[in-house]
Parts: sequence; C-alpha cells; structure tokens
Amino acid sequence: MKRVLVLFVLLMLPGVLCAGSLQVVATIYPLAAMVKAVGGDRVEVTTLVPPGVSPHGFELRPSHVEAVHRASLLAKVGAHLDDWLDKAIRGKGKKVFVLSRGLDLDAGNPHVWLDPFMVEKKVPELVGLLSQLDPSGTDYYRERGRQFQWELEQITAKIRALFASMPCRCYVAQHGAWHYFCRRFGLTCLGVVEEVPGKEPGPRRFMSLLKLIKKHAPVLLFASKGENPRAMEVLARDSGGVLVTLDPLGDPSDPEKRDLVSLLLYNARRIYHGCTRR
Repeated sequence: MKRVLVLFVLLMLPGVLCAGSLQVVATIYPLAAMVKAVGGDRVEVTTLVPPGVSPHGFELRPSHVEAVHRASLLAKVGAHLDDWLDKAIRGKGKKVFVLSRGLDLDAGNPHVWLDPFMVEKKVPELVGLLSQLDPSGTDYYRERGRQFQWELEQITAKIRALFASMPCRCYVAQHGAWHYFCRRFGLTCLGVVEEVPGKEPGPRRFMSLLKLIKKHAPVLLFASKGENPRAMEVLARDSGGVLVTLDPLGDPSDPEKRDLVSLLLYNARRIYHGCTRR
C-alpha cells in the first residue's frame, strides 16, 4: 500500500515523466536540446537529423513522417535550413516553434543556435508554446526557462573570459555556421571557403583566402564535423593557418556536447586550444 501511495505522489509531481508527456519533434539536435532544457521530464523529444549529418538537403524517411504526425509540437530552425520539414506538416495544423523567426539574421544565415544571446531571446516563446499545450506544467516550464536563460548568460561570460587573452582574432570558416558565434565573442571572419555548403571553392577564391590568411596570421580555420574537410586541409597546409574541427550540431551520446550549453563550451575550448597550441 505504501509503495502504491509513493508512486501516486511521484506521478503527481510536476516534471515527472509519464505516459502523457508531450511529444516534440526537432529537426536538429541543438533544437532538441533547447526544448529538453525547458521542457524537462514533461517532454519527449525526437531529433530527425542524426549527429554528424548535415541538415542541408536532408531527406525525411517514412518513420520520420510518422513521428512528425504524432508530435504535439515541432521545432525547426527556419531560414531555409530545414524547409524539407514543411511538406510533412502542410495542412496538419501543428504548432511549430521556429528558432530564427523574429531574430535579426545576417543575409539569411540560419545558424542562430550557436549564439547564446539569440537562443536566450527565444526562450519565452518556447515556454509559452509548451504551456499552451500543457497548461498544468506552466510554472514548471517558466522556472526551467529562467534557469536555462541564466545558464546561457553564464556560458556567455565564461567564453568571453576564455577568449579575452587569445591572440588569434581572425578566422576562415568552411561555411557560414560560425558567423553568429564568432561575432558574439569578438572574432573576425576573413571569409568562408564554401559559399554554398558542400561546394568547394574555385582557384580564384582559394588564392584570395590564402593571401588573407597569410596577411592576418595567426588565423584559425574552422572545419565542420560531418563535412568534407579536404579543401580546409589543403588551405591549412598551404597557408600555415591552424585547422580546428568544430561541431555545430552536438551529440546526445557525448557528455561534452549533449546539451546546448555544453556544446557551446566544447567549441569555444576547441577554438582556444587550437590557437594556443599553434
């Protein structure tokens, strides 16, 4: 009898996972991590794009479509990064959290999840959507939202302190994934190797970047995990730049990258150590 009573009390506590948890589908893992940070045990989140796979041009499988149709809430980046989701939800009347909507984007660059300030601005909207779908959890979502915002502010301060004395202030990236992150933390972009993700640069562009890297040395070269690094490796070899492989998407199986805050710190440390070990 006591066991039954204890189980009943636990099930009544806010945030305890039960069969009625909200089903959420996120296009990429950083979004899933954001939803989990706010939703806690009251949400069950499915990620469509696996770790290490580029979301650019991703194709949904039938199992993905089934998960989308079962979900109460969908989370996408928007800004054309994950438009492939739209066909699956058209006419379904689903609630959709769009991370990039309402944010000040540069040339349509969608990689806003790598800027903790931009993520923090969207937390109240996410809290509101979860509360609409699960009114009994409103206080729980609000408290977790405030905690997540505080964590984002703390990691912003920590990364700024880490970069304060770093001599490398310029970088060249494989593509535009690191624009918002580096702008937030005071690093200057000299250019990107792939203007279109996956399309290698022509000789003229390659030579232009080579000259810039030599002129502004020391320069960091950011390759992205899951992307073909060949052009970045050649550029690093010919220019003397420091090649650093970063992960914009995270991995739930890796303790260093299994939530959004730890993912930001992981990449900041990769940048710092890449600079200081040169």
